[in-house]
Amino acid sequence: MDQEINQQRIKNIAQMLLEMAAGNFAYRIPRTGNDDELEGLTVLVNWVAEEMQESIFHGGYVNPHYSYRYVVQSNYILDSNFAIKDFSADVPKLLGFESDDLLGKDFAEILTKKSALIWKTVKDEIAQNETYQITVPLEFFTLDKLLIPVYCSISSLWQRTDIIISSFSVVIDDLMGKESLLREVITADEQKIHNYLDVKSTQAVYDYILANIDSTMPTLKELSQVFGTNEYKLKNGFRQLFKITIQQFYNNERLKRSQLLIKETKIPLKTIAIMAGFSTYPNFSRAFKIKFGYSPTKMARR
Repeated sequence: MDQEINQQRIKNIAQMLLEMAAGNFAYRIPRTGNDDELEGLTVLVNWVAEEMQESIFHGGYVNPHYSYRYVVQSNYILDSNFAIKDFSADVPKLLGFESDDLLGKDFAEILTKKSALIWKTVKDEIAQNETYQITVPLEFFTLDKLLIPVYCSISSLWQRTDIIISSFSVVIDDLMGKESLLREVITADEQKIHNYLDVKSTQAVYDYILANIDSTMPTLKELSQVFGTNEYKLKNGFRQLFKITIQQFYNNERLKRSQLLIKETKIPLKTIAIMAGFSTYPNFSRAFKIKFGYSPTKMARR
């Protein structure tokens, strides 16, 4: 029996390593409480996954302004018997189950023993309250016996016996049908910006423009000198990382600022046009309409 259990533990470690190799650091290996080498290896692999997840989302390596695209929301609807009645499309992929295997399954069956105890307490409280809402940490089991630790928002629906459970999971690989964020930043055609310092300096340019949006846009040469890179790397690196040119980004941010000024202040439109860097109001109005789909005069002002 012990040999079979250890074989399963080794299989879990191997599966976890494969997930990490694919760029997915959302899963964890369940702990057994044993004091042996396999348990030590389990702790080490879980720790590496946590560290890698933090590193991938480091502001200097991955564009944090787009990271939200890799946060997957999972929703479950349970019936009055707390069986899974429906779920969002990403749930089967996240857990590794077939859709038919999840429908009708007791919700506790996809939780760890520790989380099942928490869930039992929640069920008792739901039975005593017509309206109920709570957020608790739960651990889900995948088909491959890996863990997904998440915070779940649990609430009863108004005038219905159904229960809705929502959670968010960070998925970095293409598990959800998306390209890896790492692969999006680093591809064979983008090797000129592949190292950490290049991406970090490109991110610094992004932040610099936002912090100095009221100032005149520096030339590409001036920016490259300030941030210790060359014009080619900066121009192409920025476009690859943010999917927009530096000048387009600068113009878009100034237009966004002008939109806010129109809405929240009484500053004359011609003055706002000049503040946005346009020499004439017609040019400003035309660019504004292209960006937002309506002219500045159509905006309601406070």
